[in-house]
Amino acid sequence: MPWWQNIPFFSVLLFLLSAAVCSVLPPAGARRWSRAVLALCLLFSGLLAVLLLHSGGAPVHYRMGHFPAPWGNELRFGALEALLAALFSFVMLCALLAGGGELRGRAGLSRESLYHTLCMLLMAALLSQVYSNDLFTCYVFLEIMTLSACALIVYRNSGRSLAAGMRYMVLNMVGSGLFLLGVVLLYDLTGHLLMEPLGASVASLAVSGAYRRSLTVIIALITVGLCVKSALFPFHTWVPDAYSAGAAPSNAILSSLVSKGYIVLLLKILLRVFGWNPVVLSRVDLLLLLFAWSGMVFGSLGAISASGLTRMTAWSSVAQIGYIFLGLALGPAEGFRAALFHLAVHACSKSLLFLSGAKLREAAGGGDGFRALAGAARLRPVFGVCWTAAAFSMVGLPFTGGLVSKLLLGSAALGRSLPVAAVSLGVLALSTLLNVRYFLRAALILWSPGNVASARSGRDPAAALACGALALAVVLSFVFASPLLEAVSAGLAAF
Repeated sequence: MPWWQNIPFFSVLLFLLSAAVCSVLPPAGARRWSRAVLALCLLFSGLLAVLLLHSGGAPVHYRMGHFPAPWGNELRFGALEALLAALFSFVMLCALLAGGGELRGRAGLSRESLYHTLCMLLMAALLSQVYSNDLFTCYVFLEIMTLSACALIVYRNSGRSLAAGMRYMVLNMVGSGLFLLGVVLLYDLTGHLLMEPLGASVASLAVSGAYRRSLTVIIALITVGLCVKSALFPFHTWVPDAYSAGAAPSNAILSSLVSKGYIVLLLKILLRVFGWNPVVLSRVDLLLLLFAWSGMVFGSLGAISASGLTRMTAWSSVAQIGYIFLGLALGPAEGFRAALFHLAVHACSKSLLFLSGAKLREAAGGGDGFRALAGAARLRPVFGVCWTAAAFSMVGLPFTGGLVSKLLLGSAALGRSLPVAAVSLGVLALSTLLNVRYFLRAALILWSPGNVASARSGRDPAAALACGALALAVVLSFVFASPLLEAVSAGLAAF
């Protein structure tokens, strides 16, 4: 076995061990350790992606301990998994760099080590969702991810954050229950938990016509369970509070990483376990289309009605999750490619909106209302430019990755039947116009002449570096869209 095939296993193991290490380190040590581990994972995940692409793109099966199922566990990875691991490490690193000052200021140094412990657990769970080929292992780390995310919400220890955390936990437990019930029923039908044997058994059942109704119920349970956890409309009611009540790095991590982990797991199950034909026969793809269309519109309407910058950004996540699920519902291969590209662009853009927005609020005196933020971008022009770049990407303006992802979604919609294509294109255009409405309003307020008397001075080079890196990623995703899409297509072929 080449040495680089061990990278996924040791990445997950390193984050699990780092969680234990951070829990006993002082805050400064935990801060440096977590950043170093994330940078190391980013480096090796990128190297793994390059090696897999150059080796032909064939997936690698890694048996932990070399024990076969059901005694052992298995990882399965190709270029797409490595790219997703690099993306998640990059966004988490930027969130911790940009939000370090707020973490120390709001809860004191005594709890900062705990925060980094939770982030390391969260990264271990995210990479397990990406790499694991065992359905029950995915469920175990799914719960670790849910618990860690809930703790990140309540880190501020305020009444609002505690209420948001409780609401997040209750609704996510519902999603977990539906997912676990689907896994149990699927195991009862097939006797397998590894995804490839599961896929072979499901394919034979679909061909024979046996247990058709049971299979439809299982597909619906697993899909709806993960839709609840990833905040797809109409299961989005916890999002505005959860994504705005926590600290800025928590909001960035939740919106950019946690929801994406659930979506990646759903895509793996749709492709490896069920296959697309049984999903179409069960009409679950139409259900996803309805949810995605509704989320794209109602999420944007919620953002328009929001009275503060953070809550507006949180509501826009509902619309952007709808875009990703639109790609999933449109199906292979263009729809999946559009969904994954938008997932990556949204991960960078949304975290940038939360992180740079927090610095603009800090410059304007801490208020989140639009009146209090008038002229904030003029006070901190670096963060103002970064916020504007992310907003442009959300709208889909030229020279940002958001334009590429929306064009890809439109192209994928044209490949479907006339009614589906017409509605998808119409909703895409309407949602884009609504995006222009609330992001343009916020940008004009942020850059307008404001009262600088309440401005707070302060320099944060680490935050400026992190936000600049995210803004650069948003632009580079447009400049290098062709090679990125080729890599995604090659990874999807082996996914």
